[in-house]
Amino acid sequence: MIDLLDIAVYYNNHKSLDGLSLHVAKGTLLGVLGPGGCGKSTMCKVIAGLVKPQKGIVLVNGVKLMEATGKDILNLQKKIGMQFQNDALFEHMSVLENVSYPLKRLTDKSEDEVEYLAVRQITMVGLSGYENSSLNKISGGQRRRVALARACVTSPDILICDDPTAGLDPVTSRKILDMIAGIRVEGESTIIVVSSDVPGLLSISSRVALLWDGRIIEEEKTSEFKKSETGEVRRFLKDAVLPFKNWSWS
Repeated sequence: MIDLLDIAVYYNNHKSLDGLSLHVAKGTLLGVLGPGGCGKSTMCKVIAGLVKPQKGIVLVNGVKLMEATGKDILNLQKKIGMQFQNDALFEHMSVLENVSYPLKRLTDKSEDEVEYLAVRQITMVGLSGYENSSLNKISGGQRRRVALARACVTSPDILICDDPTAGLDPVTSRKILDMIAGIRVEGESTIIVVSSDVPGLLSISSRVALLWDGRIIEEEKTSEFKKSETGEVRRFLKDAVLPFKNWSWS
């Protein structure tokens, strides 16, 4: 499904990713942890075809991104939903217009079908009745739900959520993570979630990866990750008391 091999990305001679390798099997819900500035957002953008590495191999859904044409990448992106770290919503659009946007841009569905699918997705994230609301009239947590609805509205094969709980209170953060886990349970999407909410992320993930200084230093089943003796992993788990019911994965 997703294979990254020896990926390097530099911005103005600054190392963002340096030798990163990762395999994500179909149907996995991979939680990604790591300190600020370690390259988590860059990794997400590489997988989505939004950033081209200076070195390495990127294979997503059978497409070699380093060799792909613009048309190949666009076709791949039709099967990828991405919730950006800063939401990246269109401030001049309503909730419904934001959620409808990927359907209008990436599909040839009719106006009626676009509206039906967008309204259904808005309802699924608990925002029924907010379709015509402007973004400056809703809360931060509601904005995250709009961004999640937009990322999911095309029923993507791959869903990437880049820090969807940043800045949210614990209750709202938990609701967002539960929604993401529910998407995985109800469908067959492969999901990558970056979050600084360690307890919440561990409670929904089937596998967990720790990204450190531009590369993955540990990636395991969640149950094994929790038992890791790696120093950097222990640093992240030290205060991660899990107050929530754990998800069970076969």
